[in-house]
Order: sequence, then C-alpha cells, then structure tokens
Amino acid sequence: MLRSLPFRRSTLVLLAGLAVMALFLMLLDSRDRLDAPKSLLVAVVSPLGESLTDLGERVSNIGEGGDGNLRQQLDDVSEERDRLLAENAQLRESGREVEQLRDLLEFRQANPQLTLVTADVVGRDPGSREQFLIINQGSDAGIEVGMPVLSPHYLVGQVTEVEPGRSRVRLIIDSSFQTGARIQGIEAEGIVYGRWQFGERAVMRHVPVDAEIGADSLAVTSGKTERVPAGLVIGKVMEIHRDEVQNETQLDILPLVDFTELSSVTVITGETSAP
Repeated sequence: MLRSLPFRRSTLVLLAGLAVMALFLMLLDSRDRLDAPKSLLVAVVSPLGESLTDLGERVSNIGEGGDGNLRQQLDDVSEERDRLLAENAQLRESGREVEQLRDLLEFRQANPQLTLVTADVVGRDPGSREQFLIINQGSDAGIEVGMPVLSPHYLVGQVTEVEPGRSRVRLIIDSSFQTGARIQGIEAEGIVYGRWQFGERAVMRHVPVDAEIGADSLAVTSGKTERVPAGLVIGKVMEIHRDEVQNETQLDILPLVDFTELSSVTVITGETSAP
C-alpha cells in the first residue's frame, strides 16, 4: 500500500503538468502566437491527406475496373466453353455416324445376298403412343411396306407407310409389332411382340416350356415372317418365365439398339438367290 503512493504522486504531477501545458497553449492560441506552427503543420499534413484520398480513389477505380475485367473474362470463358461443347457434340455425332457406316459396310460384306438401301432418320415423336421413326427414303428408292429396317447388325423395325421420298418405320418395341423369332443356337421358336411400356423392351411368347434357354441368349428372326429374313438379331434374353399351365415359356427381350441415338438405318429391299 505504501509502495503505491510514489506512483500516484507521479501520476498526479504528470496530469497537472499536462493541464498547465494545455492552458498555456490555449493562451498562446488566443493571442495568435500559434499561427506559424499551425501553418507548418497544415502544410505537412494536407499533402499527406490528399495523397491518401487519391490512393483511395485509385484503389476504388482499380476495384471497379477489376470487376469489369473479371466479368469480361468470365464472359469470354463462358463463350469458349459453349463453343467447345458444341464442337464436342458435333464430333460425337460425326463419330457415331462413322461407326454406323462402318457397321453397315461390315454387314454388307457379311450378307452379300441382301439388297440394302441406307436412309437417314429425319423424324420421331417420343411423346407418341406409337413407337416409330421417319426416314428420308421411300418408294423412289424401292422401299415397300413390310420391309425390315436395321441398324447393323440389329433389327430396328418394319416399314408401315411409304411415300416417294420418305417412309414410316414401326419400331420393334411398339405394342403393335410382332415377328417370328427363335433363340440363337437352339431350335426353340416363338413370336416377339413389342412392349415399350415396360422399359422399352419386347417379349417373346409361345416358346416351348421345356426349351433350354440360357441367360443372355440372343433372340433372332426365324425367317417365318414375310419379307423378314432369318438371323437378324432382335435382342438379348433378360428374364425367363415358365408357365406350366399354358405349357410355354415367356422371355423378356432387351433390344440391342438405342433408338434415341439412331441417325441412320438400313432397309432390306430384297434378297438374291444363292448361285
């Protein structure tokens, strides 16, 4: 307690000194004795203030300009991204067309007895109750109703309507489609019906109940439907349902064609006899 007394005294002396000095400066200022020091202080501080103000404005301008530049850069990047996406889509489309044309060439070489007409897909209606395509070849190219349509090497559907320069193709998943079929590698035959309401699949019915069918077997055309040659691949067996009461087996068939990606197809317009 005694040790704190000198500290308090020194503090009181300091405060008293500052008060006296403040009174002295006020007295001098009232008699205009501080004008010269004040002018000198203003001369020193004023440029510093102006410099700080100018620096603040520059920083603000840089920020505003930076935002503008950033926005422009983002716009440029977005434009470049959109351009690259468009080019990528075009390249993928070109690659798909090249792949389909290569498959067509292989199919022609493997089936020289078939007369084929290539056509582009020019229309479809995904919202329709019917599953179909419109192609840009018709009677002028020798196409007739009932001719099978392929996306090598798989069956797509059959022609149902023909005009001089276009045709309508019913897809194999359409509920009104049917064709004779068999399971590749065995003698089991039946009829494939379209059933697009169940995951864009088809169903093969009237197959003998005792037919030995393995998983992932292929269903192919049997050649017993008019104008549809034998051996065209329809799809892969996904599920097997045996009905002892009806004495038949029913097979769920998954078509091996992505109908939404088709850009071109092949129509079998005829078949030559073997020499």
